[in-house]
Amino acid sequence: MQIKTISIQKYHEYLDTIHEKEFLQSDYQGMKFSQRGWEVEYIEAIKDGKTVAFSMIACMPLMKVFKYCYIPRGFFMDYHSKEDVISFTSSLKEYLKKKNVIYAEIDPCIEFVQRDKDGNIVENGYDNKDVVENLKAAGFLHLPMKPGYDISKECRWVSVLNLKGKTKEEIFKEFSYQTRQDIRTYEKYCVKTRVLNEDQLDVLDEMEKETSERQDFEAMSLDYYKDLYKFYGKSHIETVLSYLDLDAYAIKMQSEFDKTSKDIEKTKAFLEQNPGNVKKEKRLKTDEEYYNSLLKKLSHIEELKQEYGKEIPLACCLFVKYGHQIVYLVGSSNYEHRVFRGPYAIQWKMIQEAIDEGYDLYNFYGISGYFHKDEEGYGVFDYKRGYNAVVREYIGNFILPCKPFIFKIYNNLKHIY
Repeated sequence: MQIKTISIQKYHEYLDTIHEKEFLQSDYQGMKFSQRGWEVEYIEAIKDGKTVAFSMIACMPLMKVFKYCYIPRGFFMDYHSKEDVISFTSSLKEYLKKKNVIYAEIDPCIEFVQRDKDGNIVENGYDNKDVVENLKAAGFLHLPMKPGYDISKECRWVSVLNLKGKTKEEIFKEFSYQTRQDIRTYEKYCVKTRVLNEDQLDVLDEMEKETSERQDFEAMSLDYYKDLYKFYGKSHIETVLSYLDLDAYAIKMQSEFDKTSKDIEKTKAFLEQNPGNVKKEKRLKTDEEYYNSLLKKLSHIEELKQEYGKEIPLACCLFVKYGHQIVYLVGSSNYEHRVFRGPYAIQWKMIQEAIDEGYDLYNFYGISGYFHKDEEGYGVFDYKRGYNAVVREYIGNFILPCKPFIFKIYNNLKHIY
């Protein structure tokens, strides 16, 4: 099998023939890698005059004179063909060895086994265990498949909502009862959304930093968000803010207050003429409690206006639109005002947008791989499950030693495998 370098334009043309592809495999990501100092190439493998594999490869200096190679989300080929996997891997290894690469790493977006929305393995479901065995037979070392977050790797566990062939109404009905109620709650509170432009990314940056401090994770930098726009462009990146429109909220509450006041007057008038009516007395008590709660809300709205002006930022999220899916890549929220359900406003807006624009999948992206209360990341998993998102477990990371002796020395130092 012969390996040849191809132009970025040719790689882009090849990508256009692939339906299921990941944004990390895009030529946009390749340009982003180059910006960060990686040496990026695009290659194809020829067998009997036909292209049987193609890929982006990114190399980074290692131990001064050597290199590490990363193939984001794996190469494109038929992984089920053991013969082709072994032949391609052998040729790739020789190709990388000439470039002084010690080892290469791949993390294919190929499901290991089929799982349901609760994370359980589907009985008699599909699996790709043969792919794992084919890669191992080709010389790849399979890193341990463990649950939990690993910030040094791309997500191995994700939650994905299948939109293909479904209407917005059908998708909404499949949400959990609580998620449907949370969506109705944000609508009741007059929560709105708008798309931010690149000059407004500081809003996302500030809210993400607050969220990361609260939930104890490392936030991305403002430059990271700007680079996404720079290399992917506005057609592939969308940042959405949800906010509480205090004027609209005040008008709605005032309307409710006025209506409730009239209802109380009518009920009191009725009871004067019909004392002892149990049903009306209960109704009066309920209305008076609601009246008092509305008074508090109206007073609170004025306090909020004094503090925030006309609107309160509730949540801010960044999405990648690429291939057959929209990926929810970055999310942040205002914890103090969580009662207004800002994140739900953004997710429901983007799910509907995904349907309108013809995407097959809405990818909620990373989860921990733990599915029981009190386990790491359970809350994030449960939130995404509420939208009827199904768990996907990928086959994991694989290491291909290209210079076995040097790799053994390096591995003894760094404990990669």
